[in-house]
Amino acid sequence: MSVYKRGSVYWYEFRFRGRRVRESTGLKNRTAALRAESLRKAELVLGKKGIERKKCPPFDQFVQEEFLPWSEQQHRNGSTHTRYKVSAKPLLRFFGKIRLDEVSVAGIEKFKVRRLQDCSAAGVNRDLSALRFILNFGVQMGYLERNPFQGVKLLPEGPGMMRIVSPEEEKLYLEAAPPILGDVATLILQTGMRPQEVFSIQKADVELEERYLFIPKGKTKYARRTIPLSDEALAVLRRRVEDAEGDWLFPHRGDENRPMPACRSHDTVVGKLGLDFRLYDLRHTFGSRAAMAGVDLPTLKELMGHSSITLTMRYVHPTPAHKTEAIEKLKDWEERTPHKNPHSRLRGSCKSLK
Repeated sequence: MSVYKRGSVYWYEFRFRGRRVRESTGLKNRTAALRAESLRKAELVLGKKGIERKKCPPFDQFVQEEFLPWSEQQHRNGSTHTRYKVSAKPLLRFFGKIRLDEVSVAGIEKFKVRRLQDCSAAGVNRDLSALRFILNFGVQMGYLERNPFQGVKLLPEGPGMMRIVSPEEEKLYLEAAPPILGDVATLILQTGMRPQEVFSIQKADVELEERYLFIPKGKTKYARRTIPLSDEALAVLRRRVEDAEGDWLFPHRGDENRPMPACRSHDTVVGKLGLDFRLYDLRHTFGSRAAMAGVDLPTLKELMGHSSITLTMRYVHPTPAHKTEAIEKLKDWEERTPHKNPHSRLRGSCKSLK
């Protein structure tokens, strides 16, 4: 309980906007002390005494003038700030000029419904996660007493869309891709790296003589790993190490001291070719090809930086041709093996017993 006895009188203690309030009621009756505590909380909420209520800005002003500048400083060398900037756009369009403290559970649920018309459940969840963090920051800054996001559930995403690129599509794509995109795509196809991991490669991460690449950090702690390099991947990295003027092998166009945030030419290339895969699907393609080539799942898990084999299984998608080949192998095995139907032998044995 927040009311307790100290000597002969009751005191109350509670937290208000991150600050501890501990005062004596001067009362000896516990019921009266509880009333005094309630009155004190009401005074603080109304700003009549003690802690003045901080004027709450509009949602768009808070995000643009306080949250995003703070995020840029807080997440200098990562993709987190980029993620918040991208998600801020639909959030600003929807919540706009309403005060930060007027954002409600009902409003968030309406945003979910509206946003689902424009993107997938996974995209909506990324925006919702950004909103939750924005509102948490509002609590830290003293504008909100509590985060209204509490109680809001994210949308079920399911296994997600995974597209495997065929060798024919790969050939067309790499021939049409500009040099930077071609190098990025080749590295993903040859190593299974995430696009953001490719963008973040530094000279110090590459060991050309030993033919491996070290990924110091990434999406999860399991992303930290060492990847052996194929001849194709080694050739790309060797050339980019030699040409790099700074630490990053894929530097930002306007600042060589930062990695590039994305490779926007991908959409242009697949649009011209009439293809329908994402840059990330090249990672799925690596996983599927490795599995079909006979790479065991524990090894594939380590190569791709997954936390579990269960997750790795989502990346294994045998092609129809590979499935047909598997059936042919089974057929060949049965023809080479005597007594190919053990169930027939079992039924015959049962008849003889009768």
